[in-house]
Amino acid sequence: MSLTDEGHYGPKQLNLLKVVWGEGFLSPGGTEEIDEIIKNSDVAKKYILDIGCGCGGAAFHLIKNHDAKSVEGIDPEPLVIETAKQLALKNNLSDLATFKCIQPGPLQYDDETFDIVFSKEVFLHIPDKEALLKDVNRVLKPGGMIIVSDWMRVDDKSPSEQMQDYIEAEGLDMLMCSLKKYEELLKLTNFTDIEIRDRNEWYLQKAKKELEEIEGPLYQKVLDVLGKEETIGAIEIWKKLIGVLEIGEHRPGHFKAKKIKQYDTK
Repeated sequence: MSLTDEGHYGPKQLNLLKVVWGEGFLSPGGTEEIDEIIKNSDVAKKYILDIGCGCGGAAFHLIKNHDAKSVEGIDPEPLVIETAKQLALKNNLSDLATFKCIQPGPLQYDDETFDIVFSKEVFLHIPDKEALLKDVNRVLKPGGMIIVSDWMRVDDKSPSEQMQDYIEAEGLDMLMCSLKKYEELLKLTNFTDIEIRDRNEWYLQKAKKELEEIEGPLYQKVLDVLGKEETIGAIEIWKKLIGVLEIGEHRPGHFKAKKIKQYDTK
């Protein structure tokens, strides 16, 4: 289902994703996938920046279940940030999970501010990924970590007709690059100890299960949120998603890496 005419998440979009993915999440997998993303990484007592924080689901989980010191979430969507703030109040986490509505661009933080920069399914919307990773390196403390889950592609060639059809159906800017490209960019921007995991098979099975639920036990809830016409459209998008996962062109993945030193901008 595409965004509002103004290009933002509206109440319908947020309510649909709440039904399918759970409260606080705008991308799949919920808290179990957060655990997978940060697996073997120590986030306890760490100050974390969450880029594209959505409605705060990841931030709340990192604090409540992984003992993060605090999480600052940033996102360009006003309704999303307002929802995150409301959920922080609901969970009694307003002192530890803070949220700011900011527009895309250079990070407005001092050098060496955060222990960890985290992001889930957001980097694909950012055109200049090298500039982004340089900036992430800058705001990380020495030895700090970047931990990311993102939607990626099998290669960096032009999308196939089937992939382009899916992207257009989503109505989102999807500027995906390959797992290999991310590895190259991380090395270029002074990161080390790089780990990359292909999650295509996991997400294929996840998407199939989601579609079964939308067409089955969740159908009435989705219908109540969207109405019949948009529900049909949402189901078609899920089918297109499964198609590009099955052919292997859409390859969600995780990566993490450690900062070597502050990026030299000279």
